Amino acid sequence: MSAEGLDKDFCGAIIPDSFFPIEKLRNYTDMGIIREFAKGSAIIMPGEDTTSMIFLMDGKIKLDIIFEDGSEKLLYYAGSNSLIGRLYPTGNNIYATAMEQTRTCWFSEECLRVIFRTDEDMIFEIFKNYLTKVAYYARQVAEINTYNPTIRILRLFYELCSSQGKRVGDTYEITMPLSQKSIGEITGAHHVTVSKVLACLKKENILDKKKNKFIVYNLEELKHLSEQTSYY
Repeated sequence: MSAEGLDKDFCGAIIPDSFFPIEKLRNYTDMGIIREFAKGSAIIMPGEDTTSMIFLMDGKIKLDIIFEDGSEKLLYYAGSNSLIGRLYPTGNNIYATAMEQTRTCWFSEECLRVIFRTDEDMIFEIFKNYLTKVAYYARQVAEINTYNPTIRILRLFYELCSSQGKRVGDTYEITMPLSQKSIGEITGAHHVTVSKVLACLKKENILDKKKNKFIVYNLEELKHLSEQTSYY
């Protein structure tokens, strides 16, 4: 499936970034509370009770879950037109930070009820946003329980290329500033494993990671490797 093949109602996600954006909510931001945050600012602190649905108008937010030992685990990134569902209590161990200058709109339950009465389609837009998140994390659990960490990394690369890769001559390019740390967080693989997989793929002239993009030289071999039980 090409990137052009993913229509507006596609409810899948390959990486935890923005999921199903809802641009239409911009029409109702006058009903919510606008809050702006500088880069590096905390938007939600662990232990903080939040009873709003947060709509991201501009900027980017990183959401982590904090464990009792103080360690952090990436949940997802939120970009423009994304939702952060904090309308009802779901635990107080979420830490959200602004990755750049960020502007948000906080909707209360009362505001959302008014919006839903005005625009019934908005209910289904929000359903799709939540469905995308549920489908992504259900798939993550299945992947971690089924595949070796090296294979999870290869599957991520192959799926990104299949959905977002652009043909450039005899290669495919995936334009995405995805760091080794992010790859590890997404796949649940150790950073050393990520580094080794990338080194092997480069040596075998299958895939090369650049600063803001990946170049895939042999998509068929990448697919073949992703179907094995382990790599290197």
